[in-house]
Order: sequence, then structure tokens, then C-alpha cells
Amino acid sequence: MILFLDGGYTLADGSAACAECIREYAQDEELISVKIGEEMDWDRVYRHLEDAHAIVLAADVYLDSVPANVLGFLERVEQAVIGGESIGGKFYAVLYTELYEGEQTSVAMEVLKNFCVHANIAWGRGLGIGGNKVEAVSGRRHLWSLFRAGTADFRQRSLREQALFIGKKIQGTDVYVKPEEVSRKEYIRKMNHEMKKSNRVKIAQNI
Repeated sequence: MILFLDGGYTLADGSAACAECIREYAQDEELISVKIGEEMDWDRVYRHLEDAHAIVLAADVYLDSVPANVLGFLERVEQAVIGGESIGGKFYAVLYTELYEGEQTSVAMEVLKNFCVHANIAWGRGLGIGGNKVEAVSGRRHLWSLFRAGTADFRQRSLREQALFIGKKIQGTDVYVKPEEVSRKEYIRKMNHEMKKSNRVKIAQNI
């Protein structure tokens, strides 16, 4: 069984896309998705952690760290392990950042590795994805459709590779990716344009 931990996403469809990609490449394996939040059935979560062959955490990265709700979750799991719970599955991470370089998730990745050491969980592989504001092509016209079509699936290519490691329960070297079909300068320029546009809308609403 694969336990998918949804830690929150910038993109509205990020959770479904990541989980479905893993499910596609692990067809013979049951995938159970758990949303990390305040109201969680911890007895159920602990049972899943004990039964899982692979544990996958997917979350956004802000200021070099995963969100507070994810950190709180990890701390509680660590205490449960110290208290006698058994977790034998390998731990895999998929971290997203709005910054251009996927390497910007490396500090948060080290936090997760440190958690695995303290919780006595084997680290599987980490995937850090930059440029998370480059939205997947969905048929709708939006700002990011101005980018070349090659940028649309740069996340999917990396997710498919990560899913293969997860499906086979093997360890690998951490990988960091960025939207190489888009220059860093172009990405930042469009990010700033979108931010200014959003601020103008907020000001108009407050008048």
C-alpha cells in the first residue's frame, strides 16, 4: 500500500495530478490519500503508516520550509514512533516552489531527511520542482499559455520518474528540476506582471 500525504499546493489541481501519476505507475498497489490538517483521524493515519510500503509527502515550500501543518504532522509521527509505532515503508517527497530553481527546495528536503533519521524511516528519494507558477495546459486561455507548449509537462516528466521509484520501492538520488523551456528572466517578469495585476484588482475592490 502507498500512503499519499497531501500537504497543500499552490496549484489547485496539484494534489490530484501528483496522486494520479503515482497511481498510474503503481497499478497493482493500493494508494490511500490523506489530507494533512487539523482534523485528522490519527488512529487511521497510524494504521496506514504501519501498513504502507511507501509514504509519499507532497507539499509546497515557503521560506525554505514546508508549511507549519506539515511540520506539526511530522513531529507527531516522530513522537508516535518513539512511543512504539512501527513504520517500515520508504519515505518519498515531492516539493514544489514558486521560485524558478527546484534547488530552492533543498533546505526543506533536508528537514524531511532529518525527520526520517529521528523517526527511523528509510529515505527513498526526493523531487524538488521549481517554477510552480507555470500552469499545466488545460485548454483554457490564461497568462501562462504564452509560454511554449514544451513547458506544460515538465512537472509530469519528473513526476512519472518519481512514481517509478515509488512503485518499485527503491531508493535514488534526489532530483531538482525547473522549467528549462522558459528563461529565468522571462519567468520572473511574468510573475511580477501577474503580481502587479493581482494587486491592482485588490486595490480596486477596496475602493
